[in-house]
Amino acid sequence: MKVKEMSESKRLELIAEAVRYCQRVSAMGMPTSAFSKAMREPIHFLWERRAGSKTAAAQYRSMSAVGLSFGNGKLVYDHAVPFIYLQRRLLALETVDEPSIRALLQQFNLIALITKDEDQMLKSAGLNKNMPRGWDGNDPLARYREMGIELIPNREAVYA
Repeated sequence: MKVKEMSESKRLELIAEAVRYCQRVSAMGMPTSAFSKAMREPIHFLWERRAGSKTAAAQYRSMSAVGLSFGNGKLVYDHAVPFIYLQRRLLALETVDEPSIRALLQQFNLIALITKDEDQMLKSAGLNKNMPRGWDGNDPLARYREMGIELIPNREAVYA
């Protein structure tokens, strides 16, 4: 079955199974680096990219990225909240079910299309894998606000 043909419930069920697996192996002492991909890949392909393209998956686009497309190395697919934050929240769930998974994905799994230069700005400020100091844990766009990167809704997004 193709991802586009799967119901949201089925996609969330599969992601929940991946989360449960990662919780089990983490509890057994497996380092995060050894199982992280087992969570990242189902989320990427079953949730983020359920509409197909990276362009359709992104909810936001920076003003500087308007008009850019993939293929020329100038556009970056960026998680607004670095994946490690979502991963930690998923691993901490006591009840791994569709509603709890959906809520965390909707809150922390937002994608922005930014320019390569903007990505470098985030890296230079130490914000490529971290949220700003004093982050309230709620504003998923805090890294961009901190760096003055103006975002607009991505018109090509299928799932906003």
